[in-house]
Amino acid sequence: MGAKRSIVWRYASGKILGGENMDRREFIAAAGTVAAAATASQAFAQTGEEPMHPPKHKALEEAASHCVATGNDCLRHCLGMYAMKDTSMSGCAETAYQLVVACGALQALAAVNSEHVGAVAKGVELICKACQAECEKFPHVAECKACGESCKACAAECGKTA
Repeated sequence: MGAKRSIVWRYASGKILGGENMDRREFIAAAGTVAAAATASQAFAQTGEEPMHPPKHKALEEAASHCVATGNDCLRHCLGMYAMKDTSMSGCAETAYQLVVACGALQALAAVNSEHVGAVAKGVELICKACQAECEKFPHVAECKACGESCKACAAECGKTA
């Protein structure tokens, strides 16, 4: 071997760098370049600057999302009542279904800062109020109570946006 030693790096089927031997200097230079690139990418990721396209309707998006979740819970309860041949909550099931669909659409539009959020929010506000009124008919049912409270909050957010 002589004064010059080489480090050979093997990778699955052969040597890195097209089968060439890499000497210590090349290895250190390559490792330094990788370390610098990794550090730079972390530095750029942690600049603390404001996002380029911040959400314009974050509160509305979160309220609509919560309405979808509680509306699905209410709807599940209503369908369970149907399974027991009890149709007393049919109005609640109907408004909860409309609520889930409308709030899901509003949530998606708010998430992407759509220019149509205001127009859709007007209709969703009406649906939330109708669902809230229906849910208030069943104050003893936890799912309906939670859905009604969520509808009230979402309707208020819709009113601010519309």
